[in-house]
Amino acid sequence: MKFKKFLIVLPALFLIAVIILTSCDNRVVEPLNYTIASITTSADTIYYDGNQTFATISVMVKDEDNFAVLGQVVQFRSNIGNLLPAVATTDSSGIASVDFYEGGDIGLATIEAFVDEVSESIDVMIDELPAEPPVDVNSIGFDVSDQIWISVQGTGGTETAELVVSLYDINQQLVMQPKTVWFELLYYPEGTNINNVGITDSTLSSNGKASVSINSGTESGIVTVQAWTYNLEGNLISARKSNIIVASGFTENVEFSIGGHNTGDDMGAGYWQVQVAALLTDIEGNPVAYGVAVYFSLPEEPEWATIEPAAYVGNQNAQGDSLAGVAYTFLTYAGSYTNETILVRIVTGIEDIFEGELVLPIQYPVIDIAAVPLHIDWVQGSPYEMDTEIRITVKDGQNNPIDNQVVTFSSTLGEPQEPWPPDTGDPYTGLTGVVDDEHGRLNKIVTFQKHECPPPIPSPPGTTTATITAQILGTQTSNQITVILNRYYD
Repeated sequence: MKFKKFLIVLPALFLIAVIILTSCDNRVVEPLNYTIASITTSADTIYYDGNQTFATISVMVKDEDNFAVLGQVVQFRSNIGNLLPAVATTDSSGIASVDFYEGGDIGLATIEAFVDEVSESIDVMIDELPAEPPVDVNSIGFDVSDQIWISVQGTGGTETAELVVSLYDINQQLVMQPKTVWFELLYYPEGTNINNVGITDSTLSSNGKASVSINSGTESGIVTVQAWTYNLEGNLISARKSNIIVASGFTENVEFSIGGHNTGDDMGAGYWQVQVAALLTDIEGNPVAYGVAVYFSLPEEPEWATIEPAAYVGNQNAQGDSLAGVAYTFLTYAGSYTNETILVRIVTGIEDIFEGELVLPIQYPVIDIAAVPLHIDWVQGSPYEMDTEIRITVKDGQNNPIDNQVVTFSSTLGEPQEPWPPDTGDPYTGLTGVVDDEHGRLNKIVTFQKHECPPPIPSPPGTTTATITAQILGTQTSNQITVILNRYYD
């Protein structure tokens, strides 16, 4: 009976428990008590400058126990300007930061920060850019102190150069504010000008520098230019440059030259290659400008020689060197035509034509020498004077026989006679040519007198020797032969 009563009461007890538990879940939750402890800005004023300057707005959030709050969302807003971003989250120090830009507005901006229902604000001024105070010019100077070269108009070289000056304040810092700078030619050859305007022109400096172009005219010479500006008190600030050269005029004269003996390159098959140079000068003897085009040619068009046509003034030679006013090229010729005269022509970039004759140099020569007879004997009935014939053959390093080569002679005894062929008119020289159908030949007679040989005492013969030397003129190439002299009677 009692158990049945318990079963009747149990549902009622369960209902009461549910009501009690439900009433606990619906209790009122108190809001978090966070505060904005501070709001600061990195700059009180930013400028209307296309968002180049900005202020960083920082907010510190703390709880009711004055501890920094991590991960709290803070919202920002402003009446003018831009906030990037407009929402930030606090870090471990409780700080959230955003950047504030002018955004195209001018005026006093109020930036507010919100944490739930709590807010704080701070003001930042957006102002116009301040006017830069004027900076006074204390000195002016040309950037390039070295000599400047330009060329007369139309000669093919560089005809203009840039002149740059720098403006400095009293601390030798560049004056960045724009200033008017004047340039004037104080001394100049005919036609030289500034900016193709005249002898005077002005320009506005930029970033502390001002520049103009100086252009050549029709004459060569020295240029002196003055640059000036004024300081804030109206005083002249100036500098001069006097080492500007209008270097040369039109080609007036050309001197040709060719590499000497033993300077050629062996091209094989009897051909040699040597350098040819042309020195171009103007009417005053100045070397013409660098870069003037030069075209070489051989107007007689010999079959045994060629020349490289394209060159320019100031190009490099085979050694990698260059000279003012000089254009180099290469001439190739058959060695058998050594000592021949060849006509060389150049045409400059302005169609002037110049010609010159060059003698083709001998390359690595050798001399063969013989004496006929090799000894001279004075016997009864022999003449007082007796001769020997010195036979010479000259060839180059590729075994080409060389005609028209001057050879000099000397002898320790005897007297050289006038040579043949041909007759040079000098007993101590000779010229190679064709002898017995052989090129590169030269015969030379040397005459000895009996008394040059010692008498046959105590027994015949009296004997001595004569050394005859032949040398190619202008070279160190030589050869010798010894002739024996015998005297059998007193």
